[in-house]
Amino acid sequence: MRDQDILLWLSMTPGVGAVSIRRLIDHFGDWRLVWEADAAEMQRGAGVRKRMAHSLSLARATFDPIRLRSELKTAGICYISQADAEYPAALLSIYDPPAGLFIIGTLPPTGDQALAVVGSRTSTTYGRAVTEKLIFALVAGGMTIVSGLARGIDTIAHQATLQAKGRTIAVLGSGLSQIYPRENVRLAQEIAGGGGAVISEWAPQTHALPQNFPIRNRIIAGLASGTLVVEAGEKSGSLITADQALEQGRDVYAIPGQITARSSAGTNRLIQQGAKLVITAADILEDYRLTPQPTPTEKTSLPPLDRDAQLLLRAFDEREKHLDQLLACTGLPPGALHTTLLRLQLQGCIVALPGNRFWLRD
Repeated sequence: MRDQDILLWLSMTPGVGAVSIRRLIDHFGDWRLVWEADAAEMQRGAGVRKRMAHSLSLARATFDPIRLRSELKTAGICYISQADAEYPAALLSIYDPPAGLFIIGTLPPTGDQALAVVGSRTSTTYGRAVTEKLIFALVAGGMTIVSGLARGIDTIAHQATLQAKGRTIAVLGSGLSQIYPRENVRLAQEIAGGGGAVISEWAPQTHALPQNFPIRNRIIAGLASGTLVVEAGEKSGSLITADQALEQGRDVYAIPGQITARSSAGTNRLIQQGAKLVITAADILEDYRLTPQPTPTEKTSLPPLDRDAQLLLRAFDEREKHLDQLLACTGLPPGALHTTLLRLQLQGCIVALPGNRFWLRD
């Protein structure tokens, strides 16, 4: 039995995770010896639980790698194991690398050419706007974007990468046949068809269980040399990814937010603890020795601005203004101000924030 097939057997057996796989290889020292071991030896020597050892024995009795790989191929899924040259080298350096990865699409460059981007599932307008702006610049600089396909910041990160014609990897907390959340099935298809990949360490039919997501976060962090946290509350799951990045010796970056905003409490705390504060993509690209490039939005010329629009843009002596401040600074009638604000939003010059506030894009 080939090592690649033995690792596929381990990956396909329900309940067998990376920790148990590490225990097995640490004890037996060779994948073929793992395959040949009986349930009692797995329990006694490797410390594998009785139920798991029994499951491995049952799965081995009916395991047919040729048939299984054919079924995966029919479903558009490929499997690469630790024994394959295509397995991401960046993952081999983490403490509990997955035995293998199930993949739809094409796995783009990782490691020093990749950045993990994570954040709140309940993202704010500010968080979405900042994510989109940074992603366009990071992609222009040559970065692969890794995220988790979750609602909120993860979704924005993937979508912005696709819009920028970049490469992105979505790491699931479920199997590839059970994509979660369901509203992102089409996004997953666009990622796989756009030069990126949707990946999972779990067998294709594995459902999205709550305990899977903290586990998969180590892969998000492990595939990249750095992790950017855009928005995170005090107990956000994104902070787990940041912690795992630190444990793996990766860089951690954070977007600052208002000190009164609960959605930025976690990111502001990360900055206090030593995460690099990010204002522009150059703050990240310089660490990768990459040169910032003009983004598609910077190359696109806007229609000529009329007097009201010029007056309004000059009023942004700060990045953010309240509607009342704009009325006082410009002297425009409320109707004209609202019309101009809407036009500038559609042109991408400004972003509306909660509470009648507006944010000026760079």
